[in-house]
Amino acid sequence: MLIVIATAILGVCLFYILYRNGFGVVNTKSALFYMSSPRWGKRRNCIEEKFSSCNGSIKRIIRLSQSKRYQFVFSSSTTKGSVSVEIYGIKKKLIAKLNNEQPCAFISTEKKTNLRVVTKFVKADGGCKLIWSEV
Repeated sequence: MLIVIATAILGVCLFYILYRNGFGVVNTKSALFYMSSPRWGKRRNCIEEKFSSCNGSIKRIIRLSQSKRYQFVFSSSTTKGSVSVEIYGIKKKLIAKLNNEQPCAFISTEKKTNLRVVTKFVKADGGCKLIWSEV
């Protein structure tokens, strides 16, 4: 019994470390179909998703370098429903909300920063992409 509890605690700690470093994702969504591209290599600064009948949200962490200015560009092609992206900074402060009406935001960092990116789906079919780059 003690081994099971220790293994569960170790698993939770490992997931938290992966999440804080940008490798773990928290899903609270339901979907008939959902596919996301991995953020490796040339796609390191890109989140691309395709989905069908998707409701809920996905939370992930992205890490940004210090003393830089970044441009975030969101694009979605939904046939039904809506998709939006919210970007949170330190102490869960909302920095930007991106959707089809406001697809672009500029964010400056003073020190090495972890931003929480929350993608929200409301009965959505289609795809979306969030790209960020240094300006």
